[in-house]
Amino acid sequence: MYDLKRRITETFIKEGFVDAYLKHGDSDIEGNLLMKYLGDNFEAIDFIFDFVKNNRQLSVSYIKELHSLITRHQEVTDAIDQFGHHVKISLLKGEFKVAPNNPVRDHTIYHYCPPEQVASEMDHLIRIYNSELSGVHILVKAAFLHHAFVQIHPFQDGNGRIARLLASFVLIKGGLFPLSIDRDERARYIGALEKADKSEYQDLIDVFSNNQIASIEKALNWKIVEDTSNYDSVLGVLGTKLSAYRTAEKEQMTRRAIQNMQDIFVCMEEELEHYKNDLRRRLDRTTQIDVSCCSPGETNAHYYARQIIEYAKLYNYYANLSLIRCWGRVTIAIDKTKRYRLVISLHHYGYDNSTFAIGAFLSKGIVNSKREDSRSTDYMDVPLGVPPLTMSSEKEIRELASSVKQQIELSIMSVLAYIANEL
Repeated sequence: MYDLKRRITETFIKEGFVDAYLKHGDSDIEGNLLMKYLGDNFEAIDFIFDFVKNNRQLSVSYIKELHSLITRHQEVTDAIDQFGHHVKISLLKGEFKVAPNNPVRDHTIYHYCPPEQVASEMDHLIRIYNSELSGVHILVKAAFLHHAFVQIHPFQDGNGRIARLLASFVLIKGGLFPLSIDRDERARYIGALEKADKSEYQDLIDVFSNNQIASIEKALNWKIVEDTSNYDSVLGVLGTKLSAYRTAEKEQMTRRAIQNMQDIFVCMEEELEHYKNDLRRRLDRTTQIDVSCCSPGETNAHYYARQIIEYAKLYNYYANLSLIRCWGRVTIAIDKTKRYRLVISLHHYGYDNSTFAIGAFLSKGIVNSKREDSRSTDYMDVPLGVPPLTMSSEKEIRELASSVKQQIELSIMSVLAYIANEL
């Protein structure tokens, strides 16, 4: 319907839908109409929240009502006449299509449900959702409803918007975030839908899963004080935070977080020792494998601050280095010219102590021929491509051990693959 630059999108999210923020070239449609379209989208998602709050059951009539709302200011849609010409026709709002809508993309025609079968197929879909999906994981349920709706394509236009709103309905009802596909995810999202058309559903479920992970991590990492324009509001937030900071409950949470970090560190240390022994056993004897670890609060726990900051920037979060942290290190020396150092860092994710992150970064040894001492190797950072594992600092190790071990295994595998590609 329209194109909007990322910068102005972020401004609208922060400041509100005000056309005064628009400049020439920010969008490909007139500003007043854009505001109406954005307002319709905003009201539609608000309508979803109300629907969930009132615990209403999904129905065909509700979906039609949702379509009327989101297309309230859209008067026309694109069509092709009998001569193959692209034309504009009036849009049916809140009513199913009366003519086929089989789009062409990359010279491929996508055939959707014929108009005469739409009503029965929609009834069937709603019946399946309401009665046959109990016990199904919420992400699978959301992906199923989204894809099945898209396959029917019941409306003349707006089917993609409604499909994403229906997925958001399922996710919100399950206590998660609405589905939000940005421009960087669009290609993968479309590709996943096309795979699902061939009964290959995993990619679409992965898109939904990764979308939720990103939303959760962003929420955990969000600044408490966003509006610094009002002295009283900032002071009020600070006063509330200070009050909470000095309570016994806050102190107890801090102690629990420290203990949980210590337990995670022990798990990390044991895993790294396991891989050290395994690599020493399975690689040739001339390859040197060493492991060293620094527990929370130890003298050297502050090492690798620069790498942690760069890693956090890469994955778009704030690493709070004022709080305790720890690390484990694996050094792999093939010979004097090929040395590699993997660091697994456990630190705080975000602005408070509610969330931990385990990140991994790799350094490659560079021999300095000008030095004569035994420690003649400098290290150059190398992107490893392992995203952080984030977890609540409230969770105990029995809930986290499996994920921690998987993160370390992934990091070790990535380093071994990097070394193998270099040899």
